[in-house]
Amino acid sequence: MKKLLVGMVLIPLFILGMVVGGLSTGILGGSTPSAGALADIPPGHLALYQAAADTCPGLPWSILAAIGKVETDHGRLSAPGVTSGANFAGAAGPMQFGIGGKAGNTWGGAPVRAVPPNVGSGVDGNGDGIASVYDPADATLAAAGYLCRNGAERGADLNRAIFAYNHADWYVTKVLAVASGYAASPTSGAAGPPSGPAVEHAVAFAYSQLGKPYLWGAEGDDFYDCSGLMLRAYREAGVNLPRTSREQWYAGARVPNPADLQPGDLVFGARDLGDPSTIYHVGMYIGAGNMIVAPHKGAVVRIQPAIRGDYIGAVRPTAAAR
Repeated sequence: MKKLLVGMVLIPLFILGMVVGGLSTGILGGSTPSAGALADIPPGHLALYQAAADTCPGLPWSILAAIGKVETDHGRLSAPGVTSGANFAGAAGPMQFGIGGKAGNTWGGAPVRAVPPNVGSGVDGNGDGIASVYDPADATLAAAGYLCRNGAERGADLNRAIFAYNHADWYVTKVLAVASGYAASPTSGAAGPPSGPAVEHAVAFAYSQLGKPYLWGAEGDDFYDCSGLMLRAYREAGVNLPRTSREQWYAGARVPNPADLQPGDLVFGARDLGDPSTIYHVGMYIGAGNMIVAPHKGAVVRIQPAIRGDYIGAVRPTAAAR
């Protein structure tokens, strides 16, 4: 099989063709990379993340890339278990699969082995006949498959999929935050001007409140409900919003399509998708299909997927209502 060396990663030419073809359309792996992603992710790894994500419909490439960042800084981390051996928990490779010990053996079999047999998550991602947990092509494709089997397929439950990768709520929040920064925002102005200092300030404030507990009727400093967090974030940015989620539905221009969402847009949940009077929930879109939200009693302000079964639409508070 013919391969090309890209950013010190050997990539089969058929995979590279998928990536180059997809970058111009913005559809590969769910979105185009942001400027920050292009600056931070080695080109060869970026190509692998995008191609691997396309094997699981509904899995954004940015989620795979964020896991690669959090786990080993895209293989650049100088620590035991990244390029050989295992760390203290028995995890190995750029995507940190368990090969024994506390981490279990999610890779399946030896960390480097001929294929077949195909056991566990370990796969041959670059067609060289070897499934190596240390090979970025093999590990990235295996990570996509693992996430897909644990909830990422068709975007069913990305939170659950990431939690299955590393059983910690902080890990889910961190991966989603990194993923949101890696995915470029669309350039459509369908709902009016998308950004500016006010939006950037509101989004930054919302990020700063991650981890604070939910309390119905609260607007900060230490507790929030869903609409209280939106109100406070935009108030800090100099934009006044009404108090409740149903009132906030009318506080700006409607975003006509989820593909047009920009960071800072308010995304709403309703019990009846044909009746805005049943709106009961609101969060702030931050990119990569994610929002920051104060979800419910007993939870904390966190990041979770923005488009759910109760999604009724979105509003851009910095654009005039039409």
